Amino acid sequence: MARLPKIEEPKFVGPMSKLDMANALNWYHQNFENKDAQRFVEEYIKRHKLTGRLDTSKSYLTMGWLCRLATNGNDVGESGNKTLRVNLPQILTVEKVVVIDSVAPATPTFSIQDRLREKVAEIAGELDGAVDEYITSGYKTQKSPLAIMKDTAKGVHAHRLVEIFRKRRIEFDNVLASTDSQVKEGYSNFTKPQLKKVIAYYDQIIVDALKIAGEAKESRKPRARKKKSPDQLVSKMQYLDKFDELKLESIPAKQIIGSTQLWVYNTKNKKLGVYHAEDAGGFGVNGSTLTNFNEGKSVARTLRKPKDVLTNVMKSGKIALRNILPALTTAETSLTGRINKDTILLKVL
Repeated sequence: MARLPKIEEPKFVGPMSKLDMANALNWYHQNFENKDAQRFVEEYIKRHKLTGRLDTSKSYLTMGWLCRLATNGNDVGESGNKTLRVNLPQILTVEKVVVIDSVAPATPTFSIQDRLREKVAEIAGELDGAVDEYITSGYKTQKSPLAIMKDTAKGVHAHRLVEIFRKRRIEFDNVLASTDSQVKEGYSNFTKPQLKKVIAYYDQIIVDALKIAGEAKESRKPRARKKKSPDQLVSKMQYLDKFDELKLESIPAKQIIGSTQLWVYNTKNKKLGVYHAEDAGGFGVNGSTLTNFNEGKSVARTLRKPKDVLTNVMKSGKIALRNILPALTTAETSLTGRINKDTILLKVL
């Protein structure tokens, strides 16, 4: 893997890997500003003779760094080339030309899906710019994602934006939890608190997009579907109300909806498990299955002394709970999201 120089601009031999790209973008974030990014984009436009001009009132940090890498002779890979080929022309303003001719010029035909993708890419670009500004401002200037999306995003756009930014949120979450030295090197310019701030901002984007999607659904004509209450959402969930042997009693299942952490105990196989929500939107429920949980973080372990450990779980707060499962010596297994008649719902956060 190529390594970044300490002072000179990034230069790579051969196609850049994802880690190389992350390193390079982070280097530019630290050493240049938005006006430099705009200049890099304009240089790329001129060199490749693209039609249109750049709107200098907007932020183009990531696009600017990508243009600079390509201009300097780096192979930005399939993903980078696709971004330059597809996304760059979309942000350029084309001057209108009056054509004096008896025959109307042919106009390209765009499908509904093409227009949808183009609009989503435009809004996502503005949100990416807001994230970039938040980082470069030292995590001080935070634009409201809702304000950015409110006048431009409809329900159909919001759903796709949720998918896009959940993936980006997961990327930073994986970096925070990773022990891989190469991953840590790629994001070494972020401290743990800074990674958490970026994740929190992505969470806000997701929550605001879900809010827009929800409002659009409620206002849809001719008939808006009635929103289900938490009681209705969990009405078909199968779980164990009480387990007299250990004096355990399940919490009301409706408390699961919207919570971000759920502790469960399977009385049949004596497994203690904890589910973590994928993002700030919290858990949902479909029948007896938990939805929107992080599959990598949601794990369980077998208890050799159930009474002692479960007592500890019930009395522990958020911080102390983090150490309970790692302290056990039994093998760790992944959770599937299925809740059954042998499961006690211990607590939620």
